[in-house]
Amino acid sequence: FIAGNPNAMTPGQQAGWNTFRNSPCSVCHAPPTFAVPPGAPGGPFRNIGIRPPSEDLGRQIVTGNPGDRGRFKVPSLRNVGMKPTHMHNGRITTINDAVLWYATNNPARFTDNLDPILPVNLPPQALPAVIDFLSNALTDPRVAGETFPFDRPTLHGGNLPAISLSSDHETLSWPSLTGVARYNVYRGTLAEL
Repeated sequence: FIAGNPNAMTPGQQAGWNTFRNSPCSVCHAPPTFAVPPGAPGGPFRNIGIRPPSEDLGRQIVTGNPGDRGRFKVPSLRNVGMKPTHMHNGRITTINDAVLWYATNNPARFTDNLDPILPVNLPPQALPAVIDFLSNALTDPRVAGETFPFDRPTLHGGNLPAISLSSDHETLSWPSLTGVARYNVYRGTLAEL
């Protein structure tokens, strides 16, 4: 669409794009990456109040700066329509709820060291178009179709030999793999590793 193809987005997605780019959303999610641009005021880390800093200090753990308390890296919105969860902790499960997270008077938001860009209020009538834009217009069809270069190649062509456990429940066996010089076998539960 930006390159000049007017049919790359539906009219509803274009309306969503226009609302999005004229809102504070585009400060943290700037095109073309839909992430914080390099050198942006406040940097790529923001505190949107998704978790209380008493549970997770966020960026402050790395920098030691109390001003970074509760800040986390702002993700790109590219392919966000394919994500089953949103926010750094997966707390939100729909794009609609993710957008509404930023609205005024959100009682679930923690206010300690909250980013000054909040709240972000989109007009209620514009919300469906913004959701359509985020869910569909920012999805790369190659990613959705798992085609090159997003075709998810697998090791060994996905045809790894099966490991079998003998009837004594102690002996493992498997066919050898060409070029593999050693195997590491760990005993115990996954929690013990």
